[in-house]
Amino acid sequence: MVQPSSSSLPPADTAPPHTNGHSALVSNGHASSSSGTVTNGHGVAAAEKDAAQYEGDEGFVPLWEGSNLDRREFVRIALQAFQDMGYADTAQALQAESGFSLEPPAVALFRQGVLDGRWAEVEQRLGELPIDPSVDLTPVKFAIRQQKFLEALEARETKAALSVLRNELSPLNHDSSRLHFLSSLVMCMNADDLRARAEWDGAAGTSRQRLLVQLQDFISPTVMLPQRRLATLLGQAQAYQQRHHALTPSPTEPFSLLVDADPNSVAAFPTHTTHVLQEHTDEVWRVQWSHDGEWLATAGKDRTAMIWKVKSGFTLDKVFREHADPVSCLAWSPDDSILLTAAEAVIKMWNTEGQTGSCIATLARHEYAIGALAWLPDGRGFVSGGMDSKLFFWDLAGNVISRLARCPSRVVDLAISPDGTKLVCVGRADTTEPHLVPSRHSSRSVTPAIVAASAAAGGHAPIGAKNEKRISVFRLPEGASAGTGGESELLYEVVQPQELSSVTISSDSRYAIVTHAPKEILCVDLEDGTIVRRFEGHDIGKFVIRACFGGSSDNFVLSGSADGKVYVYHRDTGRLLHALPGHERTTVNAVAWNARAPGGGAMWASASDDRTVRVWGMLPAAAAGEGVGEGGGAARGRRGPRLRPIDRAMRD
Repeated sequence: MVQPSSSSLPPADTAPPHTNGHSALVSNGHASSSSGTVTNGHGVAAAEKDAAQYEGDEGFVPLWEGSNLDRREFVRIALQAFQDMGYADTAQALQAESGFSLEPPAVALFRQGVLDGRWAEVEQRLGELPIDPSVDLTPVKFAIRQQKFLEALEARETKAALSVLRNELSPLNHDSSRLHFLSSLVMCMNADDLRARAEWDGAAGTSRQRLLVQLQDFISPTVMLPQRRLATLLGQAQAYQQRHHALTPSPTEPFSLLVDADPNSVAAFPTHTTHVLQEHTDEVWRVQWSHDGEWLATAGKDRTAMIWKVKSGFTLDKVFREHADPVSCLAWSPDDSILLTAAEAVIKMWNTEGQTGSCIATLARHEYAIGALAWLPDGRGFVSGGMDSKLFFWDLAGNVISRLARCPSRVVDLAISPDGTKLVCVGRADTTEPHLVPSRHSSRSVTPAIVAASAAAGGHAPIGAKNEKRISVFRLPEGASAGTGGESELLYEVVQPQELSSVTISSDSRYAIVTHAPKEILCVDLEDGTIVRRFEGHDIGKFVIRACFGGSSDNFVLSGSADGKVYVYHRDTGRLLHALPGHERTTVNAVAWNARAPGGGAMWASASDDRTVRVWGMLPAAAAGEGVGEGGGAARGRRGPRLRPIDRAMRD
């Protein structure tokens, strides 16, 4: 079954080490450290017993038996949390009973000195902190003196500010470029000009609190506990829980710490078919949602592309029938006003606005079948890649503004990262001559190897064993997104032993998932091409199966399969969560996640050789107790002329 890679993919969401730089560092008028006063005899005994355990060489006592968490660290975090919440008496009682203080007294005085702006005292206290003498405190001193300099300038004490600059900051020999910038601030006309140019909110703002947060990056947490540490830990726990659900709860929605998220729960992932779209008359190969989430485009072997309206219950809105061959590619423009389609070597641009839609342009520059289309993120152009090993950059008028001088492979699929910096292609390097011309009427669900077999029967040379299956990653030039084109730089290539048929990039532009025959999906770190995880369980076989990310933070990976099921994996673990039936045991060619489903719900679609597109959502609350299983049908609803909700009887 599923065999996750031993490689570790970083989680989709991770709370930063320090959060909420604006929060108060002093609670109820007291510094966030106290003296450890013992209030009763019982507390004395407990404190002596607890604290005495740290007098050994190891300096570690488990939180409980068998735990690898340190008891003293936990108590310190609890003390800080109680003080932050205003439970000063509780914090004092805990300190008395445990014998542990939040921070050494010197740290409390240092912290309060920063908040009060007593800079001479702050530097004195810095020398009294229990810090390893080998630690370089130059960055800490530079940050403190920079604050002192800015505050003097703000108060129009120019002479004092220049003295700090010359006699305190310069001798540190630290960050000369920053020092030059600080020097230029002397010419500011007034305090408002200073604050604006320095991007600093002044002594009366939050700059001192921010300075403390900055200093915590240089001072060990064993000395000065990071601000609101418990909130950071709980935020990380919450992010972990949310990565097991398809949707991120609203920030105002209560979040329970008492139960763990269950990704196998039907409430965690949409496993319920809500609609079956049946207007296509042959295999459906592609499915793609508009960026606003309100439209669904589908296309396939019947030589048509269709647009469905989500809010009206997936009624058919437009049908584009002008292609002479099966439609193999779809791509919505970023503003959803244009839909690109491709059939064999022909691209058509469609106006999606208005009552019927119209063909804006027909483009024919490729020699052989087009493998993929992708828009540049700014919407000012798009890219096409084909089996002729060519990559073209187009503008909105349908002109080729640039082309890749040499694409290393025949392009089966391509994707552009959301940040516009990378282009990723998958395909085969054609090292045999002549170039293979795919059959015009062969199913676009088959891989180049199958096309080769059929072409060989017509006298063309088959693909040789030397042909490599490549993932090629390019750096896009800055001008590519601005419409000026430019030469793309090949960063690296990853060679795989089997056919590669699709690529999708995560919303943070960091990872790509690539389908790899016969039974796996690769998750590739685009920074260096490292394969960080493999997802296994589905069956790609000899077909082009298109996978996608799903969930609010790309925390799932979805893939079709030759056995008629859709397979859902958890991205962080590689674990197979669901194998959803419903497509009558025919190949599921493509899946697509609706990132902006109307109403904020979770929604996705799958397309199959059974000539249907299925739309999936959460199981209705009313049916949750009726025993409806995965892939079960939707409740009976109004039947339109072009779609048929699954009958209740099909649930079994």
